[in-house]
Amino acid sequence: MNIQPNNQTVEKCLKQRTYYIDFYQREYVWKKEIVNILLEDIFFTFELAYEDHKDKDLTAEVLAKYNWYYLNIYITNTIGGKEYIVDGQQRLTTLTLIALKLLRLAILDKEYFENLIDTLKDCIYGKDKFKGNIFWIDNEKRKRIMQHLVENKDFTGEFESVTEENINERFKDISKYIDDKNLSKEKLKSFIMYFLERLVLVELKIEKDDTPMVFEVINDRGVALKPFEILKGKLVGALDKADTEKYSTLWEDSITRLSGIEDAFFIDYLKGKFIFKRNADLEKAINNQYHRYIFESNDIADSLQFRKKDKNHAKNIKDFIEDDLTYYSKLYSVIRRNEYEFLSYNNDINDLSGQYQNIIAACTIEDEKEQVKIESIAKEIDRLYMLLRLNGIYNSNNYQEISYQLNRDLQQKDISDYRNIFNNAIEQRIKEARNLTQITSLLDYDRFKTRGYDNIERRPLRYFFARVEKYICDNTEKTMENDVLYISTKTGHKTGYHIEHILSRNDENKQYFHSDEEFENQRNRLGGLLLLYNMDNIISNNEEYYLGKRKTYNNGLVWGRTLIDSFYHSTNSRFIEFNQRFKSQTNMEFVYTDKFDSEILEYRSKLLFEIVKKIWIVEN
Repeated sequence: MNIQPNNQTVEKCLKQRTYYIDFYQREYVWKKEIVNILLEDIFFTFELAYEDHKDKDLTAEVLAKYNWYYLNIYITNTIGGKEYIVDGQQRLTTLTLIALKLLRLAILDKEYFENLIDTLKDCIYGKDKFKGNIFWIDNEKRKRIMQHLVENKDFTGEFESVTEENINERFKDISKYIDDKNLSKEKLKSFIMYFLERLVLVELKIEKDDTPMVFEVINDRGVALKPFEILKGKLVGALDKADTEKYSTLWEDSITRLSGIEDAFFIDYLKGKFIFKRNADLEKAINNQYHRYIFESNDIADSLQFRKKDKNHAKNIKDFIEDDLTYYSKLYSVIRRNEYEFLSYNNDINDLSGQYQNIIAACTIEDEKEQVKIESIAKEIDRLYMLLRLNGIYNSNNYQEISYQLNRDLQQKDISDYRNIFNNAIEQRIKEARNLTQITSLLDYDRFKTRGYDNIERRPLRYFFARVEKYICDNTEKTMENDVLYISTKTGHKTGYHIEHILSRNDENKQYFHSDEEFENQRNRLGGLLLLYNMDNIISNNEEYYLGKRKTYNNGLVWGRTLIDSFYHSTNSRFIEFNQRFKSQTNMEFVYTDKFDSEILEYRSKLLFEIVKKIWIVEN
C-alpha cells in the first residue's frame, strides 16, 4: 500500500479542488459544541500572534511569523479521475462554512477586501457555464443548501438529509461566533489571511484502493464511527467502484430505519442466525467487535463468506445487502417498537431482549407469515418465562441457554410447531433442574403453592398479578384501572403499586397455623398476596385484622375485590356470568369471605392456580 503525505494550507486544501464523499463517510454530523471548540482553538492561536504583530503592515513576511495551527489529517483516494474523501469530511465541511462566513463579511467592504474575495470564493465553489455554481465538496447532494447560504437566503421547506440540516445550523453557529468577535476590518483581514495560509492539514493520498482497511484503522483509533459504520466500509469497500453507489444507497435505506439501534440490529441478527448455545467468548466477540469477527477465521465468517479469500465474496456481500439487510432491518424496526403487547411485556417489563433474536431466527426473507410469527413467538416467550418462574427454576444463565437453543429450533419451522418447541424447552429445563427423567405437567400445584413473596422478585411478582387482573377484566368486559405495563413497573409512593400481605402479623392470624415458621411461610404464598395502589397498602397495614382491611381491598384491583361480598351483587352481572363459566371449566369459583384463615388461603391459592393455567396455558 502506497500512502503519500502532503502538507496543505486551508487555501491549497479547498481552492478549486473537487471532492466526492465516499460511501465510508457519514452525513455531516458535527454538533455546535465541536465547531465552537475548533473556532476557539483557531482564534486563540491567531490572537496571540495578532497581538504581537498588529502594529505592522500585513505582508507575507509578517504573516509567516504567525504561529501555524495544525488541523489534523485528511485522507483522499483518487479513482477514475475523481478525488474521494476517505476521512476528514467533517473538518473540511466546517472549514468551507468558515470560509463562506468570511466571504460574506468581506463582501460588505469589497474595496478593502478585493484581493481576498475571489480567493475565498474559490475555496467554496466554482462556475460552470451550463450548471452555474459548482460547490467543491459533494456538489450533487449539497448544492441546494450551499446555494441558499451563498445567496444569503434563509432556508425554507423540508431538509432532504441530515447533512443539509446540519450545514444550515452549523453555519448559523459559525456566523454568530465570528460576529460576536466584533472584528475590526484590519483584524478581520489578518484573520482571513491567517485562516487561508497558517492553518495546516496533512493530506494522505492513498494510491491503492485499500481504503476499507485504512478507514477502519483510523476510526477504531478514536470514537468517530460506530461498528455498523465501519462494517459498511468493509463490505461496500470490497465491491467494484461501479457498484458502490447502488449498494451504499441500499445500505443507507436499511440503516435509516434503525436510528439508534443499528449495532443492536447486527448483533441480534448474527446471534439469531448463527449462535445456538451459550459461549461467553463468542458472545463477547459479537457484542463488542462483530464488525471484525465476521472477517476472521470462525464458523460465522465461514457461513457468511464476506472475506476476500472466500469464493464469490463480492456476490455474497451484494446478496446480503440486497436481501438479508433489506428484509431483516425492516423486521427489526417493527419488532423493536414493541407495539404488540407481548413484545412490550417481554422487553419493557421482563427484560427478555432475546426475543428479537428468536424472531429473526424464525422469519425467512419476505416471510408471508411474519406478523403471525412475531405474535406467536412473543407470546410463547412470555409463557416460557413465567412457567419457569412459577416452577421456581428460572435462572438468567439457563434462560440465555434456552434462548440460544430456540434460535436453532425455530429456524425453518412452521408456526404449528412452536408450541411443541417451547413445551420441550420448558420440559427439558424442569427435568434438568429436578434431576427427573419424565414429568406429567409443565406446572403442578405442589410446586406452584410454594411460590410467593419470598422467592419471586418484585417486578415479576407485580407482573404476575397484573396479568391476573387483565385476565379477569378481559373476561368480564371491564376496563383495567391501569394497564399491565403500568401496574408492573410503577412503584412510586403515590402513583405505584405495592405488594400487600393479606395476613398481617398478629396473634389472631398466627393461630390459624401450627407455628410461627409455618405462618411466615404461608402468608408469603401467592394466594395470600394482593397489589394495592399508592397509599392503600400503608392504610391496610395499619389495620391488623382482615375485617379492617376489607374496605381498602374494595377500592382496589379486581383480584382483591373478589374477596368482598358486595362484588358479587346481581348488578355485577358480567362477573357473575364469567364466574359461572369459570366454575364449569375448572370446578373452582370465585368466593368472598369474611375471614381469611388457612383454609381460604389454600382455596385462593388453588383458584389462582386455575387462573394461571388459563393465562399461561398449562394442560394437565
